[in-house]
Amino acid sequence: MYRFMKLLSAFICMLPHGMQYALGTLLGEIAWLAVPPKRKRLAIGQILFCKITDDPTEAKRIAKSSTTRFGRMIIDVLRYPEIKDGDYLDMIEFINREYLDDALADGKGAIVAAMHSGNWELLGGVLASEGYPLISVAMKQKGDADKFINEYRRLMHQHVTYKTGVREMVRELKNGAFLGLIMDQDPGDDGVLVPFFGYETLTAVGPAVLGRMQDVPIIFVTMHYSPYSGKHELVVHPPIYAEKTDDKKRDVAVTTTLLSEFMEDYIRRYPEDWFWLHNRWKWTRCYYGDKIETPPDVYH
Repeated sequence: MYRFMKLLSAFICMLPHGMQYALGTLLGEIAWLAVPPKRKRLAIGQILFCKITDDPTEAKRIAKSSTTRFGRMIIDVLRYPEIKDGDYLDMIEFINREYLDDALADGKGAIVAAMHSGNWELLGGVLASEGYPLISVAMKQKGDADKFINEYRRLMHQHVTYKTGVREMVRELKNGAFLGLIMDQDPGDDGVLVPFFGYETLTAVGPAVLGRMQDVPIIFVTMHYSPYSGKHELVVHPPIYAEKTDDKKRDVAVTTTLLSEFMEDYIRRYPEDWFWLHNRWKWTRCYYGDKIETPPDVYH
């Protein structure tokens, strides 16, 4: 797998840009065909569940679009050897970067919060390549996939730590690092119950806990591809500061609720950008019954 991905990357980098993304479109269509029907039904059902639309056909379109975009994402990552020395700037419109600059000048570090929305891999690579002291917290992949993606992250000057490295996270924050945390997926029992699209569900507490502990800003950074400009809009949003009273549990819940509200608002704006194939409301269905239902003919 590692050698295949390296060869594919070398081949992609030799192609004209138009052919690169045409191939990405093809890969995206193949990815949608490869998704099992049960997983397609889950994605479509979650879109209806969240009332993004009440039309099953439109829900299917959103689910498909959110999956096929992975073809373009893969092409962007495979192009890292081609764009690593600053050529990525032609692909990016960087908006409100002053919020990151202010945190950098302050020297206390920051939590950079992100979602599985847009091209989150390219987002991290651009921030690191632009000189921000970003440490991306990631899940370890299996075998050669982990070796390949981390080698390509290093091409874009990213440092990666795994989710088990909590001591390293705290230490690096104290040294002024920007800690990149993706917080939109089900964290299991490590999360806290907060509302998300109208239903309580388990949500990651890492940004709230670390932001409160170190008194650093939590800054959401998002990336959305605009077909009108042909560029990724990398937007830095105003910082959020964690609540800090004598009640730590309450503070974490209040702050996580604010972050959850931000994510919900953003996903409503760009539903095609989000990863609907993930079983996000697993806890909700386990405790409240299976409310995520889809007409059986929608996903075929």
